[in-house]
Amino acid sequence: MDFRELVYGQKPFEGVFVFDVHGHIGFEQGSQLGPNDGESMVHTMDRMGVDGICVSFSPGIRGAWKRGNDQTKDTCKRLPGRVFGYAVPNPFHAECDLTPYFEEDLGFRGVKIHGNIQGETPENDPRYAHAFELANRLKLPVLFHAWMPYEVDRAADVASRYPDLNVIIGHGGLTFARDRAVAACKRYDNVFCDTAISSAPDGSIEWLVDKVGVEKVLYGSDMSFFDCIHTLGKLALAKLSDTDKEKILGLNAKKIFDL
Repeated sequence: MDFRELVYGQKPFEGVFVFDVHGHIGFEQGSQLGPNDGESMVHTMDRMGVDGICVSFSPGIRGAWKRGNDQTKDTCKRLPGRVFGYAVPNPFHAECDLTPYFEEDLGFRGVKIHGNIQGETPENDPRYAHAFELANRLKLPVLFHAWMPYEVDRAADVASRYPDLNVIIGHGGLTFARDRAVAACKRYDNVFCDTAISSAPDGSIEWLVDKVGVEKVLYGSDMSFFDCIHTLGKLALAKLSDTDKEKILGLNAKKIFDL
C-alpha cells in the first residue's frame, strides 16, 4: 500500500480497513467545521475510504441524555455497518441507565465520557459508576475526552479499577497532557490513545508510537468538529511502516470494538 500515492493522488483509502473511533453527530454551536448528520459524514467517509465511525450525539451530552442516545440509535439504524454509537451517561440524572442500548444489537459499541461539558464533573466521579460497571461487564471501550493532565489521570484511575473495559484517551496522546497519556498507556494494558486533534507538531504520531507501541494507538478524527481529511493525511504521511499505519487506521480498533 503506497499511502503517499493515495494522498497526493487524491484517492480514497481502498484496500485497507479504516475505522474512526472518535466522531460526533448533532449540532454544537460555534464548534463544527462540517455537516453534522450521519448521512453527510458517511458521504465524506466514502470519499476518503473510511469504513466506519463510532459517534456520540453532542447536544445529548449537555442535557437530555435519553434523547441524545436515542438520536445516536436512530442514526446507527439508518446507517448500519457504517455508523456505530457511544452511549453517553449523565451524572445529574440518577435514573440514567445505558443498559437498554446494549441489550440487543442497536449499533452501540462503547461509552463516551465528557465530564468537561457536564458541569466539570470529574471523569472518575462515582455518578458514572453504573456506566463503568456496564462497560466492564460487557468489555466495552470507553472514550474519554481528556485534554488536560488531570483528565488523563482520572481516565487512568478508571482503567485501574475496571480492568475489563478499554479506556481510550481522546486527544490526550497529542496534547500537552501527552506525557500523562504515555504513562497511563505504559502502566495499564487497557489504556489506548486516539489521534483526534486539529493540529500537532510534525512527528507527533511517530513520537507517540515510539513511546507506547503501535498497538496502543487508534485512529480518530473528531469529525464533525473537523473533517477526517487532515487526520488521515497526517497518518498516511507519517514516517511509519505500512503495517503500523494499517494497525492504527483500523486493525487495532477491530479488536477493541468487536467489528
